[in-house]
Amino acid sequence: MLRLSGALLIVAMVCALTLALIYKQTAPVIEKQKQMLLERSLKAVLEADSYEKQEEKGLEYYEAYSRDGSQLGWCLPLTSKGYGGNMQLLVGVDNTGDITGVSVLEHKETPGLGSKIVEKSRKETEAPFLKQFKSKNAENLMLVKGKSSTNIQAITGATISSKAVTDGVREGVKEFLKAKRK
Repeated sequence: MLRLSGALLIVAMVCALTLALIYKQTAPVIEKQKQMLLERSLKAVLEADSYEKQEEKGLEYYEAYSRDGSQLGWCLPLTSKGYGGNMQLLVGVDNTGDITGVSVLEHKETPGLGSKIVEKSRKETEAPFLKQFKSKNAENLMLVKGKSSTNIQAITGATISSKAVTDGVREGVKEFLKAKRK
């Protein structure tokens, strides 16, 4: 019995050590991939020449600048509660308060249903659901189940995921703009 316990302990220690070494090797690569995704997403939600990370009043955001140094708007990292857990969003907002784009950085939504918020065909450069947010003011964002040219149309079978993105964008942008105006 003692021999078996000792052997099991050694196997467990070897496995733990192996996992620790693999983590140490892959952690910088994973971090670099996350940074590359963030940089691509910043450009996708608000086209600019440079971005500066800012932190003030408990808010974290990126200011977007043109080549001549004029500010074009902000990119806001937001978190929203979806069906499968938290969603990490990135929202571009221009100086007038209109949304320039929305990107989902991370989600745990159900494949084939909630994940439709980010799905696109080969011909498309942007997910149709997320494209609906462009040029809309956050104050007026409303999710509807039928066809609409002025509101955000929910994805059939993924209403909770659609609502999570819409509510997250609306509340996050409203809160940010309210804090910026103070």
